[in-house]
Amino acid sequence: MKTLVIEAFPLLRDALLHQLETNEHITAVLGAENMATAMPLLPEWAPDLIWLDGTLPEVRQEGVIKQIRRTAPNTRILVFGPGDSIPEIKAYFKQGIHAYLPKTACPCDISEALAGIATGNLYVPASLNRTFTSWLTDPMRKKKRGCEITQREKEVLSLIVEEHTTGEIAKKLFISYCTVETHRINLIQKLGVKNTAGLVRVAFEAGLYNRGII
Repeated sequence: MKTLVIEAFPLLRDALLHQLETNEHITAVLGAENMATAMPLLPEWAPDLIWLDGTLPEVRQEGVIKQIRRTAPNTRILVFGPGDSIPEIKAYFKQGIHAYLPKTACPCDISEALAGIATGNLYVPASLNRTFTSWLTDPMRKKKRGCEITQREKEVLSLIVEEHTTGEIAKKLFISYCTVETHRINLIQKLGVKNTAGLVRVAFEAGLYNRGII
């Protein structure tokens, strides 16, 4: 994956670039200090992954991640954030990111995150996984939102089962990349699973998969 690292602190940015250069899933790396210098690079360099500094003031503004999604709809986003606040992480995923790592993450977390992103999965580190999964599968949240799967969610689920990528699903259903990821998050929450593999399992167990639905 071609990776654009957007990190405000030069020393940390250089360390991240060095770390990523040695990872088997990374084919090229490029650094930028802020969104102003990074945005012009998106159409020209077309990164597969954006490593985004969650401490940048502009990143905390909801429209920035959506702006990235519009400019580079096929690019995956990892937020390198300052803490482990579930509401904050939830907000990032709702905007369409694919992974979250706190700045206290160890090198093994980085490797796991990149492996997960490379295979099309969402990722949070093990240290946050239990809390984050509890948020996704909390029965009170299900009660508030309702567990009924919509027709559009059934279509997305069937395409996930058929191993289509997020980009392919977006094209087939004529919706945005971000919307597909939102449906995926909603399905994970409604079906009470932890990841995409869980969605596939429950789709078959509950008879939710309809071959040729699209």
